[in-house]
Amino acid sequence: MKKYFITFAILLAIFLSAGFVCALENGVIDINLSGTKEISPDAFQLTFAVETQNTDVQKAISLNKENSEKLYNTLKSMLNATRGDYIKTSNYSVRPNYDYSTKGKKTLRDYTVYNSVVVYVKDINMVAKFVNAASTKGVTKVDNLIFKTTSYENECNALLGELTNRAKNRANASLKPLGLQVLTLKSLNTSCSESASYPVVNYALKSRALGATADSANEESAPVEAGKTILRANINSVFYVGNKK
Repeated sequence: MKKYFITFAILLAIFLSAGFVCALENGVIDINLSGTKEISPDAFQLTFAVETQNTDVQKAISLNKENSEKLYNTLKSMLNATRGDYIKTSNYSVRPNYDYSTKGKKTLRDYTVYNSVVVYVKDINMVAKFVNAASTKGVTKVDNLIFKTTSYENECNALLGELTNRAKNRANASLKPLGLQVLTLKSLNTSCSESASYPVVNYALKSRALGATADSANEESAPVEAGKTILRANINSVFYVGNKK
C-alpha cells in the first residue's frame, strides 16, 4: 500500500507539473510597440580631398604630398583631441590617364594622384571654419558632410526602456478586466535605428570656400543646417500571464 501511495504521488506531481507548464506556455500576451524621439546632432564628419595631375608621375606625387601635408597640418591644428576629434586618411590613389584614338590605340596623357582625409569634430558650429581653412591649402574637393549624435546609444537605450515599461503597463491594463496580470517576461526583441537628412556641403559654401584667399579664409561662409535626427525604436514583447494574487 505504501508503494502505491508513493507511485500515485509521483504521478500526480508529474501531471500537475505538466499541466502548469502547459498553462503557462499558453497563458501569454504579446505587446508590440514603437516610438520615435527627435535628437539634435552635436558632431560632424567631413571629407577633404587633394587631387593633382602631371605628365611626370613623380611630380604629380610630390605636388600632391606637399599640398596634402599643408592641408593635414592645418586641419589637425584645429582639432580638439581631448573631446574626441580626429583626422584620418580615407583614400589614396595614383591613376594613369589615357587618350584613345579612333582605332582604339591608347596613349598615356598624364597621371592623377588623389588623396583624401576625413575629419570628425564634436562641434557642428565648426563646419564652415574647417571648409574655409582648407580652401587655402590646396583642397580640390569637399564632400560627404554627415552630422552625428554622440549620445545615440544612451538615447536609444532610454527609449527602449520607456517602451518596455509601456508594454508591461499596457499588458496589465488589458488583462485587468479578465482578473489576470503579468507574471514575468517570456521574450523581448528590440531594435533601434536613426534616420536623418545628411546634406552635402552647401554649393554656395563650397564655391565660395574653394575660391577663397588667405585673407578671407577666416570669414564665415554660408550656413549649413544640421537639422534633426529621428531616433526610432521597436519592441516585440511576450509576457506570461496568470491570476491576480
